[in-house]
Amino acid sequence: MMHMWFWFGNNLDNFFLPGYNVATIFSFFCTCLGLFALAILYEGMKVLQIKLQQSTVSLLQKQSSRISENSCLLSKISSNNIRTKISLHCIQWCIWSFQIFHWFVHTFLGYLLMLAVMTYNVYITVTIVLGACLGYWIFGPQLIELNMKRFYKRQILLDCDKECADNIIHSQRHESTVSVVADQLITEATVEVHIPRDA
Repeated sequence: MMHMWFWFGNNLDNFFLPGYNVATIFSFFCTCLGLFALAILYEGMKVLQIKLQQSTVSLLQKQSSRISENSCLLSKISSNNIRTKISLHCIQWCIWSFQIFHWFVHTFLGYLLMLAVMTYNVYITVTIVLGACLGYWIFGPQLIELNMKRFYKRQILLDCDKECADNIIHSQRHESTVSVVADQLITEATVEVHIPRDA
């Protein structure tokens, strides 16, 4: 029976799945305990999501700077540079796939907890809220710290004066010009290698 108001009781019948029948006090207690743990996990995954994004950004910045340094040296223009680019794309793809999987699990878990609350059972609702509170008590300070670090980084960029902004734009243009020239040299070197000498 589906309730449309808050109710007390431990008989949930089929909970989420047809075979999962919650009819006894023990099964109800185990279900509440599981939902309590899932609510804590949901809060912890928020921290992991930000850390994944930050590690991805830092890794991509390191890899791109390494490639640009290698591209500037004519002695490095070889198959090693192409292998480095391929390995960079593989790393990017693996990290992005893991982030998508993490986002899927986090979103699925959120909807699962929402559906549990929608049973309108007072014990289930209180259990999930208490689990989320405990999760926020454990992971909240770290979450706030990570968000403040991101905020301060953006604030530093916004507080940059005109001269600083011009220097940043100039350095970005210089880097893009160098990378375009390096890519062109790599293409020319590859073409020269593949052209037969008789031609």
